[in-house]
Amino acid sequence: MKPWLYSVLGLVSLALPATLRAQTSEELTAQDLRLAAISDAMLEANAPLCRDTMPVTGMILHSADQYGAEAQSLFESGPLAISAVVPGSPAARAGLVGGEVITVINETPVDALVPEGDNHLRETAFFVLAEQPAGEPIALQIARAGQSQTVSFSAPRGCRSLVEIRVADGPDAQSNGRIIQLQYDFAASLSDQQIAVALAHELAHSVLEHRRRKEAEGIDNGSIMRHVGRNQQVNRKAEVEADRLSVHLMANAGFDPAIIAQFWRSPEGIRAGGGSMPSWVYPSQSARADIVSREIAMYLPRRQGPTWPGHLIEQRDRPLSGD
Repeated sequence: MKPWLYSVLGLVSLALPATLRAQTSEELTAQDLRLAAISDAMLEANAPLCRDTMPVTGMILHSADQYGAEAQSLFESGPLAISAVVPGSPAARAGLVGGEVITVINETPVDALVPEGDNHLRETAFFVLAEQPAGEPIALQIARAGQSQTVSFSAPRGCRSLVEIRVADGPDAQSNGRIIQLQYDFAASLSDQQIAVALAHELAHSVLEHRRRKEAEGIDNGSIMRHVGRNQQVNRKAEVEADRLSVHLMANAGFDPAIIAQFWRSPEGIRAGGGSMPSWVYPSQSARADIVSREIAMYLPRRQGPTWPGHLIEQRDRPLSGD
């Protein structure tokens, strides 16, 4: 078992094992569901801006291979189960509840799914669900009271991203183009509006396809050289683009984007921006507040969605090293 474990939200959320956690199960579940509600709304509201989409179901899944022997009783009917369901979500409206075992996803038996690399079965199931074509209902075969039942339901499209609570040391928030992670203690310290700000910035990286564009430039963010020279310039440009696009992602999700500037001037925003230490990659927190304030004044003076920020979306087809 890895020394870190994640809870994935959006299309599905992945429940944390009972080991390796200082927080109680109730505390983790509360953060999972809070982030799920915020992220589901933001992913769905901004689907038109995303090239890659997925159905947003509201399910929280977990699998037997996450756990030790002490938890296997949860999976007596199969290795993949629903841990919890976001209230009011498509899965909840379909009558799905926590504790139910999933045996078939559409026409794919769960027993036929083979996790690759470090993935667990839960992640493999996520990718199967994420590939569901738009407009087609999801059909799950569920083990209920010793009987097999099929539950079919439709789910709205959303930007394709896993949104996770991360229980480990490291950055407060980060993304790699496919997965968005908020550190548990950081998320727990924020209001719902502040979580939306952090999420919108990380989602902006995915929408603008920064990982792909950095790779095209030969930028390795795992290298110390990311802080110097051309690498630093490309990374700084990506962060500014993400801050600007976060204005529109917030507005589309029903938030007042002015909250973003307030966040970067708050103690929580100062922490998220690295504290008082200057960064080679990120603008200062006050500069970030100014950047989003200018974006609002120029492109979204009413501070309301829906908004189509074409001036930013077109950037994803341009090199990050360009002007």
